[in-house]
Amino acid sequence: MQHWLDKLIDIAALRGDENALKDALTHLAQRAGFSGYSYLHIRPGHTIASSNYPPEWRSIYFKKKLEAIDPVVNRAKSMKRVFTWSGEHERRHLSEEERGFFDQAADFGIRSGITVPIRAANGSTSMFTLASNKSSIDLERNIDPVAAAAAVGQLHTRMSLLPLTPTEQHPAWLDPKEAAYLNWISVGKTMEEAADLEGVKYNSVKSKLEEARKRFQIHTMPHLVALAIRAGLI
Repeated sequence: MQHWLDKLIDIAALRGDENALKDALTHLAQRAGFSGYSYLHIRPGHTIASSNYPPEWRSIYFKKKLEAIDPVVNRAKSMKRVFTWSGEHERRHLSEEERGFFDQAADFGIRSGITVPIRAANGSTSMFTLASNKSSIDLERNIDPVAAAAAVGQLHTRMSLLPLTPTEQHPAWLDPKEAAYLNWISVGKTMEEAADLEGVKYNSVKSKLEEARKRFQIHTMPHLVALAIRAGLI
């Protein structure tokens, strides 16, 4: 497995565009004997994914907010260290909800894998996963955790510097009113001024933005504005 870590470092140094990078990661997964790959960057209230997992599974995952119960993601956030996983072999230690998650993933050929998580800036987590349709994966030797973290760290930097079009993104939407009000606030207007400019009452602006803040599960208005800009929603 050390070979694919070395290859991952080579891929992170590619000078091509995002399509070249995604094609290289797909090829890496296939050459390493896996069915797919996933790169996740999880920040408070905002997750970006670049993956070649089946589109239907990616859509289900974000629409149903499965990230919150995904045992692999939760383990990655707490461990920050390379690990292997298997939905079938770990079944007896999982909650009913977690077993249901792995059952759904298995329908799309995601049954086991190896995940390398790293701590990223501002309390965020990035992780790279190679997934298999086998019930478990058998590594010939243990993976060097330092080498694994270094390789994924370079991939994370490459992804961060690209004008990346994410395969999936959550949150993915604001309604027209939310977007209009946040646009005004992002250029320095107060809620009162945004209300005047949009011809509505202050409470209409306040309640609408509170709805958005709660939906994105964040606590402050500045964070909501920053998230909307970062996600390209305004």
